Amino acid sequence: MHLAGNLSDLLILLWRGMIDCDATDAINSWDWAVLSDGTIWDTYGVSVHEAGSHLPGSFGTRPRNIAEKLTSGYKTWEFQLHMFGLGPILLYNILPDAYFANYCKLAQGFQIMCQHSITTESLVSAQSLLCQWEHGFKRLYYRYREDRIHFIRPCVHQVNHLATETLRKGPPICYAQWTMERTIRNLGQEIRQPSNPYSNLAQEGVRHCRVNSLLAAMPELGIPPKGLPDGAEDLGGGYVLLRKRERYLFSPPMQETQAIQTFLGLDPNQPAPHFKFRRWARLRLKNGQIARSAWRETLKAVHNLRVSRNVSFSHLAQTRFGEIQYFARLPYHVDNPAEDYDFHNIALLKLYSCPDQDLVNMSSQTVAACTLTNTLIVVDVKHINTVVVMIPRRMTLPSGVEEDCFCTLSQPGLDASVLGIAYDIFEDEDDRDAGGDVDE
Repeated sequence: MHLAGNLSDLLILLWRGMIDCDATDAINSWDWAVLSDGTIWDTYGVSVHEAGSHLPGSFGTRPRNIAEKLTSGYKTWEFQLHMFGLGPILLYNILPDAYFANYCKLAQGFQIMCQHSITTESLVSAQSLLCQWEHGFKRLYYRYREDRIHFIRPCVHQVNHLATETLRKGPPICYAQWTMERTIRNLGQEIRQPSNPYSNLAQEGVRHCRVNSLLAAMPELGIPPKGLPDGAEDLGGGYVLLRKRERYLFSPPMQETQAIQTFLGLDPNQPAPHFKFRRWARLRLKNGQIARSAWRETLKAVHNLRVSRNVSFSHLAQTRFGEIQYFARLPYHVDNPAEDYDFHNIALLKLYSCPDQDLVNMSSQTVAACTLTNTLIVVDVKHINTVVVMIPRRMTLPSGVEEDCFCTLSQPGLDASVLGIAYDIFEDEDDRDAGGDVDE
């Protein structure tokens, strides 16, 4: 975790032109110092703050305005989300292309190394990206000049050892300081005798050891996990539909009816059937994330919003992105004598276009710029993979076309090893009465 902070500190100082400059050098010759202008820096800080509202709650603390809070308690997690998540998206068209492409190699390599489990193929890719970043960093910034040797801090060389150390010790997340820092915080909260804190803390540690020993010897003493909230529908495979649910039956308009008809494989030349169903607002995915829907999420005030309705899903052997409009359960008759009917558990999505491939290649896959289309598509909820972030930005693509785009960002570190760890589905600020139905 400290490596993320050290790399962030170095790059921000360089881009702001605030790192030490020798008498034989000149800051006005630093073509990478694009954030040295106060107006640009302030505007960039606002863009970081605004992008935070597009980060779902599962992403943790959203980065604050870095122009205002950089020197007043900016947390390591904020640095990591900013530098290796939002940075490539927000700095495109600001950093010169050569510096941007070099920076994206670091961001992509770091994102790979943050996973809880890393395949050999991914590890080779990360090693290649991080080595290319270090070589490019020296060529672009340091330029092998003696008066710029202080640019090469230990963290620049340290990234080259991440992949090799992973082979020896496992993924860096296994020995990073996140767990220790959280434990220190939790133990500090348990101190109840400020006059004698260390003795009090020692007794709390002894108590924890006794409890852990009992649980290890008799696991049945452990408190069972909290069950699903009232009204939830367990769909199997880790997928759960969560309230709110519509009180009355809903008749979809023609375009949505056609999308449902296509999903069911009905003949489009035949008269469209008259569908009626209740809409659902939320879905818990098998990785524990909560996917929401535009049906309810758009009712929330913008300043309180943490957008969670954009997802990645599998469609025709491809990974696509879409904005969920709502979830539903379509009943159908079955031949099983024990049951009269079953359900198609579906999500109606508004489809994003395929990412601009030139920008994907230029950014080492860190910036996938899409446009939101009006195409509606229906998919089985179990084809939804993850909740993603879609950051809106107006940008000039490598082709020279300027347009409004949405750039994709996935949750750092999310992979198969954390499946089943559910986020809070009970205390939701916009769904506190999640057990009840709602009227239109």
